[in-house]
Amino acid sequence: MRSYEIEGDAKIIPIDQETREAISKQEQLFREKFGREPVPEDPLFFDPDASTPQFCGAESQDKTWAAILHAAVESGIDPAIVYAMNKTGRIVTKDNAQFLTDAELQEWNDAIDGYHQKIESGRTQ
Repeated sequence: MRSYEIEGDAKIIPIDQETREAISKQEQLFREKFGREPVPEDPLFFDPDASTPQFCGAESQDKTWAAILHAAVESGIDPAIVYAMNKTGRIVTKDNAQFLTDAELQEWNDAIDGYHQKIESGRTQ
């Protein structure tokens, strides 16, 4: 299991088999691209056009996030959830909510509430 360091403290987040397989695939792509094992400081999702390991640029990240949001809408996820995803930049589930700080969870809940307030008031933009 991979751990990620957050503000100096190791934080281990359990992952399911599908996520584990996706991470393994990314690690394999990293080895193929850079000819070595990734270390914790290396980005898991890296710029495939760069000659050294580095995160994807902001434009690429924005496109990926837009695709995730689009897929969420197309799959019929509750619009309040999609709104909160867009507002907070995270995807919160019952399985990962325990790993959020109180402030992060409050931000998520505020976004859900904000969506419902907009709908109730007739403001959809």
